[in-house]
Amino acid sequence: MRPRPEGAAAEMFREWSANTGPGSVGFSVCSLATDELVGHATLYGAALPWRAGTLAILLGPDFTDRGLGTDAVRTLVRYGFLEMALNQIELRVWAFNARARRAYAKAGFVEEGVRRQVVFHDGEFHDEVIMAVLAAEWRAAQPS
Repeated sequence: MRPRPEGAAAEMFREWSANTGPGSVGFSVCSLATDELVGHATLYGAALPWRAGTLAILLGPDFTDRGLGTDAVRTLVRYGFLEMALNQIELRVWAFNARARRAYAKAGFVEEGVRRQVVFHDGEFHDEVIMAVLAAEWRAAQPS
């Protein structure tokens, strides 16, 4: 990852959350306890007739392991299925990111495939895992 100027992250998240384009929606992720900006979550690439979108989330390193990412993913999945009428939501995650993979699985995502050695990180190549959840699967898992 390339370094970014301090203070620029908040402005970048605001720009990403402007929601000016069709087929995408972005939300700032804030801590309910402190109302502090902790990251950004987005669904993008959703277009007719496919009704499939891609989810991406970014949290600051000081805000992991607090359940904020899991909550944001669940909220965005709900929004994608109920408000955007999507049929499928997919994401891509580095294979070595076990914490994120567990959070996505909690939200109903299942592994669909692997792109082998497409990520270069920390001096090595790594796999990227493709995960997805279908609207019918998500609805079936919701409490009655």
